[in-house]
Amino acid sequence: MTAPHRERPLRALAYLTAAQICFVLLDATGKRLAGEIGIPLVSLARHAGHALLMFVFLAPTLGKALWRTSRPGTQLLRGISLAGFTLFFFTALGRLPQADATAINFIAPFAVMLLAGPLLGERVGWPRWAGAALGFAGMLLVVRPGANLDPVGVVFVLLTVLCNVAFQLLTRALAIRENSLATIFLSSLVGIAMSAAVLPLQDSWGGWPDSLDATQLALLASLGLTGVVSQWFWIRAYYWSSASFIAPLVFLQIFWATLAGWAFFGQLPGAWSFAGMAVIGASGAAAMLLDRRVRRAAAAASG
Repeated sequence: MTAPHRERPLRALAYLTAAQICFVLLDATGKRLAGEIGIPLVSLARHAGHALLMFVFLAPTLGKALWRTSRPGTQLLRGISLAGFTLFFFTALGRLPQADATAINFIAPFAVMLLAGPLLGERVGWPRWAGAALGFAGMLLVVRPGANLDPVGVVFVLLTVLCNVAFQLLTRALAIRENSLATIFLSSLVGIAMSAAVLPLQDSWGGWPDSLDATQLALLASLGLTGVVSQWFWIRAYYWSSASFIAPLVFLQIFWATLAGWAFFGQLPGAWSFAGMAVIGASGAAAMLLDRRVRRAAAAASG
């Protein structure tokens, strides 16, 4: 068993930021390919790329340690939640505006906060609650969800929320005691199995492509690399801090998503969206600083 270690919030933030940038690049690539190739095939390429890269470069050194685990059930559930997130979210984006789907999906950090206490034994202080609430308010300014949503799309994005919550909680549960590389590799194997299982639905989930050009092949290949790197950064973030601390900072991903939207799709937010991003950034930073101050005061009082 790994010895207990002190939380390092700034280190966790650095890893989380790197993970978010990789996730945004992965989502932008997947969004483009899903419309051209079909969601199950894109999901399969993502997870197969994970597994192939890790096996080729790490198996000769790590051997069985690459897939050895003392918690196979938890690893299986994490892999299912990650594969489900990919399939459900891109399906939701096909039926809902991206802003609305993103707004609903950001219910997940609140659920993580609610469940981190009873499931993971974490103490959730008021700075984290305040940071999450303000971050959520800022996110609503950015996306400003509308009405008259496709009910089928809403169902799929709610399934995405469930997968997102499970993924975050299971990542934290595994990060302390399990090898990070084994967790990533095992999740990729589960993702391959799930994606292959839904391939017969490809015709109703985007259709089979007649052929693939060089750009599409390069983007498909990049999914594996970006996915491996993002997962490793994400797990290290959870290693150095708690799920309830990371939850408010998840809202910072909207910055990177906005930058990717401008760089790849020529989309820039309006004044209200920029105001919302400012609220998100301020709430995340304030939550981190206030949480550290409360912890130091509590430690000084008990010492």
